[in-house]
Amino acid sequence: MQILVMRHGEAEGQITHDAERRLTLHGQQQAKAQGEWLKSQDWQPDALWVSTYLRAQQTADQALRALGASPKRLVLSELTPDGNAQAVADLVAASPEIERLLIVSHMPLVCYLVEKLVPGEVPMAFATAQIVVIDIEDGKAKVSLRQLSSVD
Repeated sequence: MQILVMRHGEAEGQITHDAERRLTLHGQQQAKAQGEWLKSQDWQPDALWVSTYLRAQQTADQALRALGASPKRLVLSELTPDGNAQAVADLVAASPEIERLLIVSHMPLVCYLVEKLVPGEVPMAFATAQIVVIDIEDGKAKVSLRQLSSVD
């Protein structure tokens, strides 16, 4: 299984409720750039798991549009900023039929999720629209790549 954990693109400041924050134009460009990068890598997700928050939904939509992909989408409240990383890791373990999974979420959840999926991995801060690639083979997980957005 290959899992791409992605933080949402740059979002507007907190004007209303956190869940309703939208991507800025720069955040949209970041998400699109990551989708184009995935396309250049010939990577197509079998499934997308995404937060209920608007900025994560917009990030996923922009990236998938650029990638030209329409995987099965699962919207999870566990993927919100204060969500449950262990519950998501357990769901990953219970989904062996998925070969390539894209997860779009938030800080700090993304760093805790990487730590849960790859025991011994040091938690790290994600830049906006950053992708971490995790390969799981024979029950062993490792971080194989940390891809920053090509849009600064």
